[in-house]
Amino acid sequence: IMKIFLILVSLLFPTGTPVGEVIAPEKTKLIDAIIHVESRGDINAHNVSEDAVGVLQIRPIMVKEVNRVLGFDKYTLQDRWDKQKSIEMFNVIRHNTPHPTNEKIARNWNGGPNGYKKNSTLKYWQKVKKQL
Repeated sequence: IMKIFLILVSLLFPTGTPVGEVIAPEKTKLIDAIIHVESRGDINAHNVSEDAVGVLQIRPIMVKEVNRVLGFDKYTLQDRWDKQKSIEMFNVIRHNTPHPTNEKIARNWNGGPNGYKKNSTLKYWQKVKKQL
């Protein structure tokens, strides 16, 4: 039931934030910190070796994962270049992270659904944490 609810919310409110709801400052800070670590805010950032693009350096596998979580193909590879759509994709991951903390969300963003369990995401978390 929760997954259906989240899908409906993402369809009605693409950023995952209902109209009139104030985004908590710590949520905005996390997005800003990750954008800084990933691209320093450069919407044209492109890491050719990983095919990671945009402010959040989204790779094709992340677009596929977001669409899998949603249960349908809402996002395309081209959407990675759009800052708002990139943030929407980030919010899908955020809203589908069980027992979320900034660390768990950031490490999952970097390392996939179980990124918070991977040693390889610890250094990434330290970079994000420094920006918070």
